[in-house]
Order: sequence, then C-alpha cells, then structure tokens
Amino acid sequence: MNVILFHEGICPSGTSWHQRLREAVDEAVLAEECGFDGYAVSEQHFASGEAITSSPEIILPYVAARTERLRLRIASVNLLPYNHPIRVIEQMATLDLLSNGRAELGGARSNNPYTLDAFNVDPKLTREYRDEHLEIIGKGFTQEKLEHDSEFYKIPPRKMSPWPVGRRPVPVHLSATSIESHEEAGAMGVGAMTGLSILGWDYAQACIDAYRKGARNARNVAGAITTRQALFSVGVNCHNDRATALATTKENTLRFIEVIMDWMTKLAKRSEGYEYFAAIEKIRQNMHDLDYLIESSPYIMAGTPDELIKRARRLHDMGIDDVIWRIDGMGHENNKNALKLIGKEVLPELHSWREHAQSTPSSTWNTQ
Repeated sequence: MNVILFHEGICPSGTSWHQRLREAVDEAVLAEECGFDGYAVSEQHFASGEAITSSPEIILPYVAARTERLRLRIASVNLLPYNHPIRVIEQMATLDLLSNGRAELGGARSNNPYTLDAFNVDPKLTREYRDEHLEIIGKGFTQEKLEHDSEFYKIPPRKMSPWPVGRRPVPVHLSATSIESHEEAGAMGVGAMTGLSILGWDYAQACIDAYRKGARNARNVAGAITTRQALFSVGVNCHNDRATALATTKENTLRFIEVIMDWMTKLAKRSEGYEYFAAIEKIRQNMHDLDYLIESSPYIMAGTPDELIKRARRLHDMGIDDVIWRIDGMGHENNKNALKLIGKEVLPELHSWREHAQSTPSSTWNTQ
C-alpha cells in the first residue's frame, strides 16, 4: 500500500500564507525522507486560510526541484471551463518533464458552490465537463495532433508540446464521492480517489465495489488505463499517546467538517446531480464528536501507530490500493512530528502488504 501526503495549505492561527506555503514544501521534502510514496496538492479557491492551494500546478514543480522520488499529483484539478483541457495537458507534461516522469493527474467535478458560482459554472453540467475533459486529455497525451469538436470545446488540429517523459500518458485519477461516480471512473479506465467516506465504512465499501464493477469493462479514455483506488483521509495525526494525537488535530479537523457540511448541504438542495450530498446530514448530530467520527468511518485517521496500521489494513482488505493522508493544519512542528512517526512506525508495515492483483502496479509508474 502506498501512502501519499496531501496538503491544502491550512493556516493555523498566527500563520501567514507565505509561511504556510514554505512550510508545506519543507514538509513534502521531509515526507520523502520519511519514506512517503507521493505528494498531492488540491486546487482550492476562496477559502481564506482554510486552504490556500489555489495553484497546485505551480507548487508541484517547486516540490519537484527539491525531491527525487515522490510521485507528484494534483488532487484534484477542477475539470471545468476555467481550466481549459489544453492547459491541463501542457501543465502536466511540463511537470512530468521537470520531475523526470513523476507526474500524476487527479481530476474532479468540484463540490464547492463558492467556486462554481465565482467562475459562473452551472453545477448541472459538471459531469459533462468532466467527461469531455478526460476525452480531450486522452487525445492530447496520445495523438500526433489533438482535434476536438463538441458543444463545449472546438479545437482545431494542433500538435501538443511538450510531451510527457517517454511520450507516455501520465496516470489519471478522479476524485469520486458518489457510488455512481466510482463506477463511472472505473468504466473510463482511470483511477479513483474516494472522498466521501465520512458516510461510513459500509459506504466506502460500496464505492470500492462500484469502482471494481466499472473497471471490469474499462475503456481507455484518458490515454492509458489505470485501475487503482485511493482513499482520502483528513485530520491525520500520529502520536504514541492517542489522546495527544486527537487533541492536536481536533480544532482544524472539526472546522473542516463544518466547512464541508456547509458546501454539501447547499449543493444537495440546489443542484441536480449532487442530491446524494444530502446523506451527510446523518452525521450532523455527531459532527463535533471527534471520537465518533474516527470510529464510524475511515475519513479521519488519528491515533497511535498501531491504530493507523489497523485502520489502513482494514482499507487494504476492502480493496484500497493507496491512502492519501492530509497531515495539515496542526502547525509545522506537529505536522513534522506526525510525518516522522508515521515514517518510522507505520510505513514499513503498509509497504509490506501485497498489491491487489486487479490493480495497476505502482511499479509501472517509475520514472522512465
């Protein structure tokens, strides 16, 4: 099982945006030293310190220059008109060249109504935009000349430059929250990153099963078929004392739960295709109970090394290939301490587990 460090640039009280971005890069470098397999940065807008990673395509090349081994993933670029697919192709190819073949693309529809409204995107069209982006990206990574003609994008024949390392497509993954979107990701031949496991262990298993169902008849949409599933966890912290682990991550984690409750309930009420977000209401009465949130789902990972290993093992047995752990928002020193302890006590065990037979081996992503 691979472990990917995930940052959104959360700024605790008293931490400037400038300081937090510099710290995040230092933490990525430390993560490589500690044995982490990858580093991921999300695309966030208008979060005012809750998350400041609005330009992951700039952050990741900076990290690439200071690391040698980490896989580098945008998790996830919003596959919407303000991120034109040609620009996404160019950015990923450039990152891949600068990092010697370590780039990975994560994509998403966006679940943030503030972002959708600011860029004047109709939420009812986000699935269509997503699908069209993936088709164009697949063409751009594989065809001598990219050409596309549809309602949303009219692209005359153009030769893309640069190409990724070895002229091979970078691995593509989709952030997925609904059971339906997991099956769609599998059917389109892209990896899935499960992002709504706060709804419980059973919901996570349903998403895994749906992805595997879709992947059984995968089409090559994005340039190459990737059948690999990851799961996002937030509030990740590790300490030899469980109470300390929870206390250190509690404030920023519960604040994040409040934020996503706001986003999702608003989209569920107003937008076709997001109705399933209303299911998050079932946790409202326990949304400030960190112990309950940790025990009821894999969405929050905080505890001792043995507890993190036990929960990761459960995910691996369910079918998850990789975990994407957001270690962020606790202050630089606390973040670093968690990275060091995970590297020493947790990663060796997770790395010893065999990869799933039906999954694309991560070894095929090595630099070329």
